[in-house]
Amino acid sequence: MSMKFEEIKSKTKEQLPKANERFVKLEPKTKIEISEWKAIINDNFPDLLFAAEAGLSVVGQLLIEDIKNPFALVYVDVPSSGKTITLNFFSTLKDLVYTTDNFTPASFVSHSANKKKEELLRNDMLPQIQYRTLMIRDLAPIFAKRDEDVQAMLGILIRVLDGEGLETNSGLYGKRGYVGDYLFMLLSASTPIRPRVWKVMGNLGSRLFFLYIDGSEKDEETLANQLKNSCRDKEIICREATEEFIKTLWNKYPQGVSWNKENDDPSLMQIIARFAKVLARLRSSINVWTESFGQKNYNHTQPITEMPDRLNQLLYNLTRGHALVCGRENISKEDLQTTLRVALDSAPPNRSKIFKHLIYNDGSLSTNEVIEILGCSRPTALKLMEEMAILGLVDTFGNMSDETENYGGRPEQKITLKEKYAWFISDGCKELINHNVRNGL
Repeated sequence: MSMKFEEIKSKTKEQLPKANERFVKLEPKTKIEISEWKAIINDNFPDLLFAAEAGLSVVGQLLIEDIKNPFALVYVDVPSSGKTITLNFFSTLKDLVYTTDNFTPASFVSHSANKKKEELLRNDMLPQIQYRTLMIRDLAPIFAKRDEDVQAMLGILIRVLDGEGLETNSGLYGKRGYVGDYLFMLLSASTPIRPRVWKVMGNLGSRLFFLYIDGSEKDEETLANQLKNSCRDKEIICREATEEFIKTLWNKYPQGVSWNKENDDPSLMQIIARFAKVLARLRSSINVWTESFGQKNYNHTQPITEMPDRLNQLLYNLTRGHALVCGRENISKEDLQTTLRVALDSAPPNRSKIFKHLIYNDGSLSTNEVIEILGCSRPTALKLMEEMAILGLVDTFGNMSDETENYGGRPEQKITLKEKYAWFISDGCKELINHNVRNGL
């Protein structure tokens, strides 16, 4: 009886997936430095260089020993803007990247009825992506589902992005899952996110970060010239360069990097903290509606605002990832450009645009300016201005009702940044974010 038990126990051990090594050994065919890699990407896809560099900063975090939090970056833009091309730069790194085109969050820990329990162990995605980068080429199908389904799926994804594993229950198999250090990174892409999805993410406490590609529309001559040069050939060149660069980096740090945080400039860490606090407010879930009793009045629920602690840590980790791929073990102003762009892109687009324009308009915007910025109606502009006030980012001047606006001489309604956010309109802030943020205004 005891022998049979030992046999079963032994078989069960064999079926369990083996733990992955945190720092895999990689040998490049040709060593490539960051400057060479940038030149290759810029020569072939100049509009995608910033996005690709941000992707490197995500993958590079796997080398930093003290990082325990997964970082999830989603490239966002219209179809054929270069999102998938950018992801493909990383797709051949089989030891570090796990790619999938057909994904549901339930894949992390499976309860499939047509699989035996031992088969589920081999199919579970969570142990397969441990210490690797999960690449999902398109999240749009998940975001397009019904609100209830989006909420359920994002709930699982958010839990996994805590990096502590996942346990789920079903009537068929009971409780299944994994607990422990299940660090991974995530790179994905999506078409522009709908407002209802932002609201769901705000209620759940989203772990996702976003980066808008913001590719420029090509003229006829550029499009015609593209027909002479194979896009696929250029993509292969960038893919090979990216693979060799990452292998070069892993070869340089075979045991990972023990980051000395004491070497990081405290003033730069404070800037990261400022952006984390603002991002937490910009991402807050809030319901604003109108009721008509002779005039329109705005009512709202109390905003659900996450504490900035996790955002602060994740943005710092991204900054360190960028520093590491650039050959440094301490952060600099150069690294903040990527981090701050990602921070400002990771909020609902209309709120983000208003905040960016507040930075470049000395902290003040009128209703007509908001209308011009967003290309929206006056009631929508007023509603969004009121939202920014409810979030505690701005003060309002004038009645925020579109029916009281007087075009014959009365002052327009205005919003101004609260005094505690005055740093964001300083020259120091504008200098840090000018190059990348201003392009997206």
